[in-house]
Amino acid sequence: MIKADRRVRRRIGLTLGILGALATTPPGLAQTAATYGLKSGKPYAGTQLKFLICCATAGQFAQMIKLTGEGSEFQKLTGITVKWENTPYEALQQKILVEATTGNTYDVVAWVDAWGEAFKSQMLPLNSRIAADKINMKDYPNAYIEASTDTAGNIVGLPFRGHPLVLFYRKDVFNELKLKVPTTWQDVVKTATVIQQKKPDMAGLSTMYGVSAGQNLFSWVSMLWGNGGDILDKTGRPVFNSAKGVQATQFYIDVLRKNKVTNAAATTFAEPESSSEILQGRAAMWVGWWWYWARFADPKAVTPAVLNNIGFAPAPGWAGGKTQNYALIWPLGIFKNSKHPDAAWEFVKYVTSTQVQKKVAANRSIPAEADNTIVTFSGMNDPKVNAANGGIPKVGAQALRTARTLPQVKTWAEIQSVLEVGINQMATGANVKTTLDRMARDVDAIQKRAGYYK
Repeated sequence: MIKADRRVRRRIGLTLGILGALATTPPGLAQTAATYGLKSGKPYAGTQLKFLICCATAGQFAQMIKLTGEGSEFQKLTGITVKWENTPYEALQQKILVEATTGNTYDVVAWVDAWGEAFKSQMLPLNSRIAADKINMKDYPNAYIEASTDTAGNIVGLPFRGHPLVLFYRKDVFNELKLKVPTTWQDVVKTATVIQQKKPDMAGLSTMYGVSAGQNLFSWVSMLWGNGGDILDKTGRPVFNSAKGVQATQFYIDVLRKNKVTNAAATTFAEPESSSEILQGRAAMWVGWWWYWARFADPKAVTPAVLNNIGFAPAPGWAGGKTQNYALIWPLGIFKNSKHPDAAWEFVKYVTSTQVQKKVAANRSIPAEADNTIVTFSGMNDPKVNAANGGIPKVGAQALRTARTLPQVKTWAEIQSVLEVGINQMATGANVKTTLDRMARDVDAIQKRAGYYK
């Protein structure tokens, strides 16, 4: 693109010298800016944006830092520079809350879906900007939009980094034992039981019940929703201890305690330990985020038996019920107190555009930065993106058609703590019904104190 641009400028150099005021941006770059939905002419040149974010080593983020940093494509197109803050994940939520209420340091922020309701009122509504730039919001999963919208119906963020849950499994084990890939949680347990009978040195399924940032809730809420239960009702009252909730929760705990098809140490496992079971060949199945696909193809991350030997399918549903799994999304928005909201919008449009996201998701030139993450259906179904990622983007799109997000309530951090501790207690022996009832009372007190109801 840069070489082509130079040829154009050489051809019309004299004309530009006379009529330079008619074109402040070289023609080649103006066309490229248009493909990303950016404004031509660099109206915000010289602006420096500060982006509150974590996890710079995540493949998607590492690539996008290069695309928006000093000397990057984004800077050449807009004249805008962007400083990515690499806040530790554990400190990010609190830092966002402080910035939203009392700060004026950052312009742009990305957050985990369930955090948002606590500070969405301090985010800039984007509806008019979305309409003006004709951004197709129907190209995003409903769960992603819900998590990016405030209670008044204002979209305050565009989906940025998102993950459906998928079922990863050992293809060689399934082929050897002539097993079908399970589509329900009930079939997962049956299949895991067969695997352990035939291969006693391997866990049929890797799971996580430890207390760590709510990670032990991911499979649980999928079972709960699939069985027709819910966490909160429309008024914000806890309903996870209903008959359907008890049934789904008992099933989740039985995977460990009754069926024993997972590592007994799963009571202490979070995502890193749980994923390591399949990465290191100690488990035949694992339900986790689709971005792990890149790790299964990395010889530095897996044992030889696992390398290039992992299959995937949409995360299981509930037998006789709905297939509704949790979809994690990081919306990207602009603080109301940003000094540069218009320049910030250019950045938001660029990194969330399907064109940029496809460029990142299809790039496997640096294994450590390979990342199949993409947030639009058109991107997930793109042939090049799927060719680069073994077809998992299409499977993710299928899972996201019916996926849900966590409750968008400002009290979620407190509720999550109650839920994840309770799950761990049940996994270590506490009675399911009794514990769920106690958890419901605790959540009820939280919701009343927050004013959701009396």
